[in-house]
Amino acid sequence: MKIAVFSNMNAGGGRAAAAVTKIAKEWSSHELFGVSGFGGEKLPRSIMPEAAEGYVPRLNAAVRALLRAKPKLLVTVGGDGAAAYAAECLIREGSTVPILGIGAGTANVGPIVSFTAAELPDPESLKAVKLGAVRALDAEGRHIAYAFNDAVIGNTFLGTSPEGETKTYEACALADRGELIPVPPVKNIFAGEARMSLDGKPLEAPPYPTAQLVVSPVAPDRFYGRAYTGLLCYTPDSPYKAAAYVSPHPVVSMEEDDAGFASWRTGGQLLLAEGAKLTLEGLRQEICAVTDGNPYLLPGGSVTLQYEPDVIRVMKRRQL
Repeated sequence: MKIAVFSNMNAGGGRAAAAVTKIAKEWSSHELFGVSGFGGEKLPRSIMPEAAEGYVPRLNAAVRALLRAKPKLLVTVGGDGAAAYAAECLIREGSTVPILGIGAGTANVGPIVSFTAAELPDPESLKAVKLGAVRALDAEGRHIAYAFNDAVIGNTFLGTSPEGETKTYEACALADRGELIPVPPVKNIFAGEARMSLDGKPLEAPPYPTAQLVVSPVAPDRFYGRAYTGLLCYTPDSPYKAAAYVSPHPVVSMEEDDAGFASWRTGGQLLLAEGAKLTLEGLRQEICAVTDGNPYLLPGGSVTLQYEPDVIRVMKRRQL
């Protein structure tokens, strides 16, 4: 099989580099190749991407270079964030190449990252399944990003420091300037009273400040690792495709506060049907959309979240 391997080599304090080395050894019977700067140096063949400035533009250039070589499978090595960035590029390029995610980053719990290097599967033993996602749109209805695991509306995200320590960082600083600045979550994501609507109809504001709002695709079998782990995330045989949670406490944070773990019992919860539009307006300037751990700016202080089916194909174990 012709397999393209893409890796965030800084992920997990060296775990990603070790995983790529293991892939090169254990999958030597396959036609393996990568791209310079993203793990290609550790593979039998490495191709050179077009020049680009900044991490995300270089990442996109790397994935495009891999797709031009027409692989049968794209393997991402890193956390949920690296896998989601690669998936975004696949969607923009109109590619139907399936993704196999190998976990080696800060978070390795999303539906793309299905395996770790310790349980490296035989690619031939897997099957491709379609995967939907929550889509974030800006105030003008333009695409921001897809969230395959969860979209967190807040001012912080979880990242790994150069020393390998997981911390809570300022979302806008990374999205705007590429800087890692440790900060605590805000107490309220809205500049004033919460302004939320569902398909254009206003929703009642919660009786508490909104520290974070989380939207996740619902799961028929599991929701471990998602920021929102309330019971509404488990909806087998339901017409609803996403669950939203308005939290009075930050649930995605490394701060010394355990209130977020139990706050789903008191926060607001609702289910979203396919295509339903949940819109938030009047957000504070420092609030971002953090999709699968990747922060995106929200110009205009507004975001719309909706579920879309079958946006990518991911590799999973065949059912016995």
